[in-house]
Amino acid sequence: MEELSSTNKRLVEILVENQWIYNFQVTRFFIEEPWNSLPSEWGNELLKLTTEDLNSLPFGFIQDDWPESLRKFIYTATELVLPRTLSEEIQPCALTSEVKRGMNPKKQHEVRHMAALVSNMAAKTGCDVVIDVGSGLGYLGHVLSTVYGLKVIGLESKTSHTSGADKRLFLEKNENIMNVTFEMDDSEDSISNLKTLIGSCLEKFKKAERDKVLDQVNVSSTASEVHSLNTTDRNCNENEHIGAPKSNTLNMHTSDCERTQNMESETNPRDEGNDIVASKVFHHSECSVPSKTNQYPRKSADVTGSGVGSSELDTCLLIGLHCCGDLTPAMLKVYSEVTFVKGLCCVSCCYHRMTKCGTKYVHFPMSKDAEATMSKFDLRPTVPFLRLAAQETRSRWKTLSEDSHHSHTKAVAYRALLEICAYKENTECNKLFRRIATEKDFSDFESYVDKILTRCEFTSRQGKESIKDNLNFLYEEYKGKFPYIEVITVLQVILQPLIERLIIQDRAVWLLENGQNAHLMPVFDDVISPRNVALCSTKIH
Repeated sequence: MEELSSTNKRLVEILVENQWIYNFQVTRFFIEEPWNSLPSEWGNELLKLTTEDLNSLPFGFIQDDWPESLRKFIYTATELVLPRTLSEEIQPCALTSEVKRGMNPKKQHEVRHMAALVSNMAAKTGCDVVIDVGSGLGYLGHVLSTVYGLKVIGLESKTSHTSGADKRLFLEKNENIMNVTFEMDDSEDSISNLKTLIGSCLEKFKKAERDKVLDQVNVSSTASEVHSLNTTDRNCNENEHIGAPKSNTLNMHTSDCERTQNMESETNPRDEGNDIVASKVFHHSECSVPSKTNQYPRKSADVTGSGVGSSELDTCLLIGLHCCGDLTPAMLKVYSEVTFVKGLCCVSCCYHRMTKCGTKYVHFPMSKDAEATMSKFDLRPTVPFLRLAAQETRSRWKTLSEDSHHSHTKAVAYRALLEICAYKENTECNKLFRRIATEKDFSDFESYVDKILTRCEFTSRQGKESIKDNLNFLYEEYKGKFPYIEVITVLQVILQPLIERLIIQDRAVWLLENGQNAHLMPVFDDVISPRNVALCSTKIH
């Protein structure tokens, strides 16, 4: 914990010192004029960089003749980056064409790696039930069940997603997955309702297992009765032919008896055979039928005040892939307080969607340590600060071509010119469509203006021709500042992993402060999936 605390202090110091790099909305680039805060000696060097050097800057590219302050900034920042190298501990599973149905390549990559990590944690904790928070269309749960044999309870706040996940299950009649519409938060009522809900789902799993056992017993009993009946018939026929040569009739009865015995042996195997049947049907079950595959027997836990009828519940893992906004903090509290949850594994995203109360965010910072450090250095998280933490990583930046940089410059500049036009005219620009321009509309400024005038509505009384003239005037005024867009952007790319590391480590320290363990695991290739760090914890004593 001391190491995390020390690192957080260094992160806060560099972020406070360089707030001018990120504390503005990108659309207000020409309103806020961040280039005025850029040290002139930095600008002189950064504006001369080639595409290759610009792409390498977030990875520690430095020239000896650069100003000392710039070299120190780059060196310190690259030293504090969030570790993202994909862990070798994770061996992603293979997916059949049926399981991959509906998944794009990014989702397949995420599900294959996340499922492998969750399976490892399930083995360590002895859990065979997974609570998948924010389960969406159920892709991850489907893999956990079909590939690893885990039972899954999918919690999703959107009914449409729950219905979509159920449709996937219907095609396979998978009884080891339950999808429930439930919105989790960290309130006491929500946690109490969650306990009751999970208890109900687990009882349904157990009932399904008991029904399967009864079905197996009934099949075995029927086979035994048939065997007994045929044996009696055979004995009667044999008595009728004592001392007589065997006839075709006797041979026919003998053949029927053999077929019945074969059917019995296949339906109700003896001893070791029963273990084989159980291992296929009751993976990690609490059924009285033993299973040789059950290497990690389940544990039980009391759920005080859960409202669950039974005093014993299966232990569970709490997982989440792309936990948005306040969801990860809520999961941390549930994990810390609910005794039957024995493991936590979540990958967070959309930090800027965390709830704000007044001037402060409710769930950031979470830990007392980070709160004290941020208060001491007066680091106050803002929407641009948290949004940058959720942006693409330096690995993707490194792959950009010269044309890609030009396209990015135009996209930012044109949108920022629209913003400053509305700002100076004291008017509002309301979108009539979700997207006001496509990639081809950014080919030149004239095409962009023509498009936005047909897809936006201005509250100003000025006509469209007057607005067009104003936009063209602003273009001429600010086009000399366009080169600063990539310069400021690359500095943001340098700070992005530091902000995200501070947020994730704050959550890890909160777990440590509350008596839990915590470790961070890079679980995806961040070029494919930028939010690639899983926060993991297990209650193993």
